[in-house]
Amino acid sequence: MRTERGFALIQVLLVFAMLAVIVARLQYEQRIQIERAYQSLFLSQAQAYIDSAEDIARVGLALDQQDNETDHLDELWNQPAVSFPVDQGVISLEMNDLQGRFNINALHPSAANPGGAQTGLKRLLLTLGLDESIADELTDWFDSDSGAEFNYGDQEPPYTPSFQPMADSSELLLLKSVDREALATLQPFVAALPPRSELNINTAPAEVLMTIAPFLSESDVDAFVQERAEEPYESVDDLLNQPVFQVEEDEQPVPLLNDQLTVRSDWFTLFAEVTLNGRTLTQSSHILRGDDSARIVLRSRATTEANRTPGDTTKDDTL
Repeated sequence: MRTERGFALIQVLLVFAMLAVIVARLQYEQRIQIERAYQSLFLSQAQAYIDSAEDIARVGLALDQQDNETDHLDELWNQPAVSFPVDQGVISLEMNDLQGRFNINALHPSAANPGGAQTGLKRLLLTLGLDESIADELTDWFDSDSGAEFNYGDQEPPYTPSFQPMADSSELLLLKSVDREALATLQPFVAALPPRSELNINTAPAEVLMTIAPFLSESDVDAFVQERAEEPYESVDDLLNQPVFQVEEDEQPVPLLNDQLTVRSDWFTLFAEVTLNGRTLTQSSHILRGDDSARIVLRSRATTEANRTPGDTTKDDTL
């Protein structure tokens, strides 16, 4: 009799244990569904704010082009990062001029002067305290005759170069010579634009201006920066007609490393950060400005902060 009662008690305990497991599972799945609903709502709200910011940026850039013949650091789009409240959170925005940076795709064989660009990139790398072999590896990465397709078989997982221009500067991490620390140092000074894109001499920092010619010194480019701060260059000739560019060798002018220069910009990136109820979404949007409009050509949610130039006093240091 006692054995039967003991067996019945065990059965009851097993039933209660199974019920407890079922209830716990239901509670867990309910929490998951609630979390998914909150996350979906957050993403839709945050993306709506970012989409609105993109629309405002596109309209503003189009209107700016109608009113100005040149682009420089005193433009409205180059103001410090701004933050303002939205319902249940805050949104922070910052615009960067991509044509004020060194174009890594200028090393691609389809560019105007890939050899000069390679030398120019080495000057930039040395200025930033980085290994100039990055420029050599990038050249091989772009060159289908370099044999670079055999260089990355030992990676996990193995891969090969596409030999096409890069879509974003973060792709430099594919190079063996570039780690995340090197990319963080280099990224504020470089962009991945179409190979023949021009460099804006009014917005490029001193480090990038040194990539224009092999004979430019730090004091030369510091003078350029000071000069354009007082009055932006109205044309490329305003810069190239200066005595420092009249260097000759064997009675021939020393060629520029980069003669793809301009005083206007068409490529920009909008960095947006939206925080709602403790959740944060960041997005970087590349904008191409045309004759009478501007459009989004690339979006990335991988960015964690805007790539502002170190020491750039025209930008705020915090978002």
